[in-house]
Amino acid sequence: MRLALFDFDGTLTNRDTMLAYCKHVRGPVRFWLGMVWLTPLFAGMFLKLVAKDRAKVIFLRHFLGGMQRADLESAAASFADLVDGWLRPGAAERLAWHRTEGHELSVVSASLDLWLMPWMTRRSLRCICTAAEWEGDTFTGGISGPNCNYAEKVKRIQEAFDLASYEHIYAYGDSSGDRDMLAIATEPTFKPFR
Repeated sequence: MRLALFDFDGTLTNRDTMLAYCKHVRGPVRFWLGMVWLTPLFAGMFLKLVAKDRAKVIFLRHFLGGMQRADLESAAASFADLVDGWLRPGAAERLAWHRTEGHELSVVSASLDLWLMPWMTRRSLRCICTAAEWEGDTFTGGISGPNCNYAEKVKRIQEAFDLASYEHIYAYGDSSGDRDMLAIATEPTFKPFR
């Protein structure tokens, strides 16, 4: 048996989908005003004064916190239509090749299930990702459990798959957050499809 693990943002796609989804939900004017408002947050992240996971939650709360599940899921469904246009050509071909070969496939992403799952469902792809946090049907803007990045990616992969049962593991990633996942692969590929 063979397993193929793909990072999503920047690996399969040519952009960050968290930013794109927030822009899709809020519209360009509200999005860019929000980006200006959050400039101190980005500066704090750049200077390593604010942890990336903390910054992610602040960002999500600013743009999406307090919104209703039905509204966000409706936006995610129409957002899935856009994602197809952002797929790197080589990535789409590689996904198709793994399918043709009968390999097990999984996307492993720090992005939220909120906007990933509609696209994953359409593509019949398994997805390991960060979970959105809800209070009833209201999105808190937070995440439920750990952010699926760095070593957490490997932990979640090991929970989902018995890695010893695979004779070959492919992994595709494009950032430092993927290095742990790439390290467990027999065939790691960094910054593919460029």
